Amino acid sequence: MPIRSLVLVAFLSLAVVLLGAGCAWVPQTARIQVSPTVAPSTEGRGVKFAVEVLDRRLTTKLGHRGVDSENAAITSEQNIAVLVRDALVAGYVKKGFNAVAHEGEPGRVLTVELSKLEYTTDMVYWKGIVMTEAVLNATTFKSGVRFQQIYLGRRKETTIEAPRAKTNERLLNEAITEATKSLLEDPNLLRFLAE
Repeated sequence: MPIRSLVLVAFLSLAVVLLGAGCAWVPQTARIQVSPTVAPSTEGRGVKFAVEVLDRRLTTKLGHRGVDSENAAITSEQNIAVLVRDALVAGYVKKGFNAVAHEGEPGRVLTVELSKLEYTTDMVYWKGIVMTEAVLNATTFKSGVRFQQIYLGRRKETTIEAPRAKTNERLLNEAITEATKSLLEDPNLLRFLAE
């Protein structure tokens, strides 16, 4: 192969790599969807309570694009606490509870704090690692007894280049959905709420 052809192939290969990595410098507005699958049941027996979700994250920034870097920010314009609350209310209704969104009225309240929804990257042995993590802290009281539990959702994937926006969204959505589903399916919390 002539040198001119080798130079052209090398140049085109470099251009493709730079083009793929270039999106790591473009900010991303992620669309968050909290969609846990919940099996319908009657274990709630119509017990009424309200669900309140508070956003306690230290920053509304979800992370940064790129691998092992702090390039362009990943953010969301959505109210993630409302998305989690709506998913929890719908999930508990499927479980047979009379769950409603908390509007400040007196009565039994399940308070959930969103303490983390985070996207991070790292480099290990020439491979990029992408990690997302969601943390929900649920608290409720009944007859002077307190129930409190932390629920996690995590995703981890390896990559050669900076992931595209759709991959970032998928990983964030899977983490927050997993944490929400863990909360909805916790048998100890279900028993506590239903009694």
